Amino acid sequence: MSEFITISFGPSDDIATTGWWNRKERFDCLNDAKQCGRRQLSQPGTFGYVVIEEGEDFWDVVDELGAPANKVSITAKRFTYSVQPAQELSLV
Repeated sequence: MSEFITISFGPSDDIATTGWWNRKERFDCLNDAKQCGRRQLSQPGTFGYVVIEEGEDFWDVVDELGAPANKVSITAKRFTYSVQPAQELSLV
């Protein structure tokens, strides 16, 4: 049985340490998870959200929405997720 995790994100005051804040909520239903993310977008300082489907031995991003300029990197370590600004490539 899958669970769905909504992670809304935005810039943190402590950018040197964490970069962005992440707010996580768990749901049993994909539609509930998406609606939660959309509601969070109306809060000041929220740049976007991702919805992750989590199974017993897998995870997958099933929905995401954010400002196009705010590309994100999603990482997981033992089913602990983090959304951070994506690194920018630079020419050397």
